[in-house]
Amino acid sequence: MKINNKKTGNRGEELASEYLQKKGYRIEERNFRTRFGELDIICWDGEILVFVEVKTKIGHDFGEPEEMVNKGKLFQVKRMAELYLLQSTFKESPCRVDVVAIVLSSNGEVEKLEHYEAVY
Repeated sequence: MKINNKKTGNRGEELASEYLQKKGYRIEERNFRTRFGELDIICWDGEILVFVEVKTKIGHDFGEPEEMVNKGKLFQVKRMAELYLLQSTFKESPCRVDVVAIVLSSNGEVEKLEHYEAVY
C-alpha cells in the first residue's frame, strides 16, 4: 500500500471513530488484525456489537468510497467478525456490520461522511 493511501486510510478511521463516538457509540477496538484481514473499528451501539468498515477517498474521481465495499469485502468483514467473536467474551452479543464512507478534499477537509448501518 502506498504511504499516502495508508495516511488517508488512517485519517478516515480517526474521523469515523470521532463521528461514531459523537453519535454515542463506544469504541471497543480499532484495527483488529489477523493473517486473514483487518476490522477497522469494533464498537458498541447500545447492546449491539458493530463491526465498521471504513472507506476513505480523496475526491470523487472513479466513484464513491461506498462503491468499493462489494460482496467480497462484506464477506471478508463477516469472516473477520466471526474470528473476533471466537476470541472474545462477546460471543452471545447481537452484532451487525456498518460502513462509513468518507470523501476528503485535496487539502484534507471532509467533503462527505456517510454512515450506512446494518449493511450485513
